[in-house]
Amino acid sequence: MNTPFPEPSCWLAHRISYGETDAMGVVYYANYLHLFERGRSELIRGLGFSYSVVEERGIFLPVREATCRYLAPARYDEIIHIRTGLSGQSRASLNFVYEITNADKSLVLTRGTTQHAVVNAQGRPVRIPDWLSALFD
Repeated sequence: MNTPFPEPSCWLAHRISYGETDAMGVVYYANYLHLFERGRSELIRGLGFSYSVVEERGIFLPVREATCRYLAPARYDEIIHIRTGLSGQSRASLNFVYEITNADKSLVLTRGTTQHAVVNAQGRPVRIPDWLSALFD
């Protein structure tokens, strides 16, 4: 089943470094979460903010849950593309979706999701501020 990717979304190109791989030259499984983070940061930056600005305004987005489905390996020195979109939001959480593809975007290598709590500087859940919610409209 192929569902449309949510908008707004962004693409981020990335070359796999040696340090991101295991002994077989394949991206180490936990590094995909870091790639998701890079994509998420790029999406927020592309919408006119950055994580720094969000945090300066007193809002933090800790990960509550993450999923990652590995479909095909990414290898050392390959160019990949990380696609990121917001798949939903509730009163105090944001959900992102990710696809990592090969260089020409013809093959999906990995799919994943992250759910983020929206909290204040003391770590207490807060309602998503209007200015943050408006970024994704």
